[in-house]
Amino acid sequence: MGYSILELVLRQLRQANFVTNVAYPGQKFPQISGTVASVHIEKVDRANLTVTVGVNIISQASLGGTACEVEALRATEALRWSRAVCVQSGCRYDGIAQVYVVEILATYTGVTEEDNCKIWPGFYATINDIIHPHAIAFTEEEVVDTQAEYVMGQDAPVGISTGKKQWKIMLEELIPSGSPEQQETNGAFELLIETEDKTERYAGCQWTSIKREFTRQGLRLTRTGVALTREVL
Repeated sequence: MGYSILELVLRQLRQANFVTNVAYPGQKFPQISGTVASVHIEKVDRANLTVTVGVNIISQASLGGTACEVEALRATEALRWSRAVCVQSGCRYDGIAQVYVVEILATYTGVTEEDNCKIWPGFYATINDIIHPHAIAFTEEEVVDTQAEYVMGQDAPVGISTGKKQWKIMLEELIPSGSPEQQETNGAFELLIETEDKTERYAGCQWTSIKREFTRQGLRLTRTGVALTREVL
């Protein structure tokens, strides 16, 4: 079960000390007396499996447009930590409401249900502290070195000895057309796989193959490799 995208964005902004609510609460809009944030679903793109949330940072005119822009930058940074790909617009003045407004479009890889939008696919992949927001699948396979044991003078093995473990890993991404690719990792790296229940850390990782496939949905990028250690955090 994923997080509601609106709930996630509201929580992330409130943790950054923003006064915030949904943009269309079904009641009279309050008088703006400082800087607030309003949140709404801007766009759902089923073809690219993305949900874009619109966040308006609104400041009263007396604070000036620069103050609104600075607060918007702070909100953009906060949303980035919730795995959003953010685009911040320029500041505009609303003469009727006498406020300055900066819009942020925060795009998440997501899925829609009958009455909600939720984060999808239920995990996040981070390589060397860099989030890969378009990851859609991850697999691991534990492999143990084994060797048959023989007794002198006998042809048939009498047992099997085990050696070191390692993990075969595969990370698959579907990058929508027009979205930037992450720079490829050179050498050994650390991989974090985060779910709602736990975080798994793979260290001493190395990619052994990278497959690129261009599709109508975008670039399908499949990386396979090995990890020397696995730890559940």
